[in-house]
Amino acid sequence: MRVVICADAHLDSAFSVFRKNPGKTQIRRDEQRLAFSKAISEAKQNDAHLLMLPGDLLDARNATRETLDYLLAAFGSIPNTFVLISPGNHDPATADSPYLTADWPENVYIFRKGLEALELSYEDTGETVRVYGAGFQGHFCRNSLLRHHNTLPILDKNNINLLVMHGSITENGGKSDYNPIYLEDLNACGFDFCALGHVHSYSGIVKSENTAYAYTGPCEGRGFDETGTCGILSGTIAKGRVELTFLPTSVRENHIVRIDITALDSYEQILNAIRSKCGNPEYLYKILLTGKKRPHLNLSAAKLTAELSPEYFYIKVVAEYQDEVDTELLKEENSLRGCFVRCMLEQMAGAEDKELLQEAMFYGLQAFDGEVLFNDNP
Repeated sequence: MRVVICADAHLDSAFSVFRKNPGKTQIRRDEQRLAFSKAISEAKQNDAHLLMLPGDLLDARNATRETLDYLLAAFGSIPNTFVLISPGNHDPATADSPYLTADWPENVYIFRKGLEALELSYEDTGETVRVYGAGFQGHFCRNSLLRHHNTLPILDKNNINLLVMHGSITENGGKSDYNPIYLEDLNACGFDFCALGHVHSYSGIVKSENTAYAYTGPCEGRGFDETGTCGILSGTIAKGRVELTFLPTSVRENHIVRIDITALDSYEQILNAIRSKCGNPEYLYKILLTGKKRPHLNLSAAKLTAELSPEYFYIKVVAEYQDEVDTELLKEENSLRGCFVRCMLEQMAGAEDKELLQEAMFYGLQAFDGEVLFNDNP
């Protein structure tokens, strides 16, 4: 059977980086729909039997009228494809959700409650498919939706058995606030394939003993935790055989770029290094300046961001570099700081691990300037 899988579209996202630029927020929301439309086009072009949407199709319980109308029209345009939606933690099937209030096309089925199964038969392939699914009914789900009344489903192995679900693959006995899907349970059930949502990066097709599963990641990256090329899965699933291909759908891409400025001697050199590493002005970039800054350089991440911003759809420069220190000058100071530097240099002179002591001296000098930030995570 022919399938298309698209997870975590998060339509109507807030795009907080553009909170002061509603025009670009709207552009990005339009581009999310454009990326999702590629899944619709793929289903139409390949005459897919199933379009599987494992959660967080929407970024919140409610959708804008524009997005809801778009989805109703998009699904209505592929009447020969059965659309299966498993609501996730961002778009749970609550009483005010469009999953319960909207009039969806006949080819759309939404798993609005606990685990259930649909049986579908296809004359063109002679295959019978049972699709299992369940939906979030709130923003958290700490009990496994696969364990209906604490019992796993018993599959008819004569059929193709699929699972469409939003949740976190979890080691047996582990916990999750977002529907723990225990790997042991998947193996015990023996689904032919599990289309999963919630993880925002492509997992590849993972084969685990008696089953196979994949997280597609989002169809369009929204922030710098969703970097690079995003996409969907398309292909065929048969009994004991999964042939799915990852298809890029990104309209724009988010990229984190690290630039070591240790050898850069001027403001212009740093600007040029950023430009050379950020070749597509339509992408979104987060630039991390690392290494050691020369003492004579007067750098400002905010100034660099302001100067580069007109050249890119979005760019932000973050300073993660260390200031290069003239220890020969500092050790001559008649101060506590000078005494500290002299002591550290004496220790370094006969030490094997000089790099560790250099790092300790760097943080010590930052402490003198009141700039040390402690990580208070446990």
